[in-house]
Amino acid sequence: MNAPLARGEVLAPLLLGALVGSLVAGRLETGALCVLAAAIAGAAAGAGRPSRTWARVLVTGCSLALALNLYLVPGRALPLPSIAGARATAEGLALGILLALRITGAAVALHGLSALWPGERAADEIAARLAPLERLRVPVRRARATLALALRFAPLTAEEFRRVARMQALRAGRPPRGPRAWLVRQRAAIVPAMVSSLERAERVALALEARHYRLRPIAPVRRSALGEGAGAALAAVALLWRA
Repeated sequence: MNAPLARGEVLAPLLLGALVGSLVAGRLETGALCVLAAAIAGAAAGAGRPSRTWARVLVTGCSLALALNLYLVPGRALPLPSIAGARATAEGLALGILLALRITGAAVALHGLSALWPGERAADEIAARLAPLERLRVPVRRARATLALALRFAPLTAEEFRRVARMQALRAGRPPRGPRAWLVRQRAAIVPAMVSSLERAERVALALEARHYRLRPIAPVRRSALGEGAGAALAAVALLWRA
């Protein structure tokens, strides 16, 4: 008798479908549907409340998408102030809202998947679904190894950036004053953090070579027909309903 399916085996494919659907959505209806599906599936998966940094980055990205589309897309003018001679348009507003929905849906889906697939499990799950592409000489196993290393060392890179930023703040003696000073401070922290990351990557590569590391076979994963079907249907609706 087969073991009962875990919650993640049903919800993860739905979140994947919401992620793909958000990336390809061409209508407001499908974009909103993907956001709603990702939010419900993420809550059911037990994804915690996003951090303030996550929310701030999401709001900033959506605001930029809305503003750029609003003023750069030609169309019927709206009664809004012009910027550098550019007028806000109704078509730009619609496209900006759609792009904001797509960004939100993808971000919410990734937040839910991070709760279901912590660490390197995400690389294993994605590689198992893309394994048939190995017959077409697509380097799925190599990509899985690269993604697994990236997921493992991403927290170290973020911590290294924060450490360098704290050192730069101590050397400056005061917080940055104004956007220009803030950008200069960020650049001063990014450069040594990237150098440290490259040095760490070189050390890891040498260690793997010394241990004669070989790509391991892709392990099969359990799947839910219900979850896989729902996720595929959601992505297909977003892809096909673009006209």
